[in-house]
Amino acid sequence: MKISIIIVGMNHLQYLKDLFPSIFSLGAIDATFEVIYVDNCSSDGSVSYLEEYFPQVRILKNESPKGFGENNNIGAKAAKGKYLAIINPDIILFKNSLDALLEFAQRNPGVGIMAPKLLNKDETYQYSVRRFITPNLFLSRALAKGDDARKIKGNAYYLCKDMDTEKNQYINWSVGAAYFIAKEHYDMLGGFDEDYFLYMEDEDLCLRSWKMNRPVVYMPKAVMIHNHMRSSRKINKNMKYHFISLFKFWKKHGIGIKDYAAEENIKRYD
Repeated sequence: MKISIIIVGMNHLQYLKDLFPSIFSLGAIDATFEVIYVDNCSSDGSVSYLEEYFPQVRILKNESPKGFGENNNIGAKAAKGKYLAIINPDIILFKNSLDALLEFAQRNPGVGIMAPKLLNKDETYQYSVRRFITPNLFLSRALAKGDDARKIKGNAYYLCKDMDTEKNQYINWSVGAAYFIAKEHYDMLGGFDEDYFLYMEDEDLCLRSWKMNRPVVYMPKAVMIHNHMRSSRKINKNMKYHFISLFKFWKKHGIGIKDYAAEENIKRYD
């Protein structure tokens, strides 16, 4: 078994109906793989849908809701593959995207985490690659109200708008909608830090990988759609979790985190 695809869902049936056909369509993935779905107490028929249409999926059901990191750790613990593909339910795979990540990982065993190129639903580039957050960059994002297009000082820098999105390269981190990582390295990292219930787990995982001298690499040959949708209601509801996790992150790592992917510190991967 080469790849274990781990998906965590909580009332994401509308997204699963796009994601799972992209996984199991003919020729979508050439490598041997399994799919583990961790259901976080859904009530929208997600489990019934998978049981009926994709019975080959291993379904793990929570008895009570758990955080993002803990759910993925549950899936990783059950995984049999040499590599983990941690995929959000609002992802749609392009053909052979996981094969491209697998091939790169096998050629570059010193790399810690691989991040694909994410596109918006209209297939425009999504700014998923980020620099590590500092208080100044957080202020820029707050002033921009999380809008990637806002011309606020620091916003473009945080979103790495200066990078060539068509080149393999080191990055500080990428949003955790899609990661590819050797299971051995994931286990060495201890998986996602479960101190974070929601938000910052992905940034924290990437930073800890860098600190172990296992870099994070952006791989544009692997392409996926990230149908990331927000609502003001959800943002307001989860705002407290974001602040709590942000301050936990700074307490753990400090506020002056260096730019690990700065030109003087990196080499390019071809």
